[in-house]
Amino acid sequence: MRQISQKRQAELVDDVFIVRKLYAHACEQWGQEKVDADHTRLWDLRCIWGMKGVLPFGSTVSVNLGELLYVAETVCGYVQTPWIPKTKRGKQ
Repeated sequence: MRQISQKRQAELVDDVFIVRKLYAHACEQWGQEKVDADHTRLWDLRCIWGMKGVLPFGSTVSVNLGELLYVAETVCGYVQTPWIPKTKRGKQ
């Protein structure tokens, strides 16, 4: 992934509220464990909301997956953890 410039990082901070909202709704839709295992679900939900007109395209500072993940992981502090299927949880 390309590095995000310091100027762009400062601009992306404006998306904190939106990313927190996306995270909360993604957890409701798919479950927190799955969202924490795969933060790209935030981008999936962002695209779904864009198509439905809930959060129109162009209304966020972040314009791609990398920028959205930067806000989620670096600014908001969400940690991506590996997801372990239920069938393998007790065997490790």
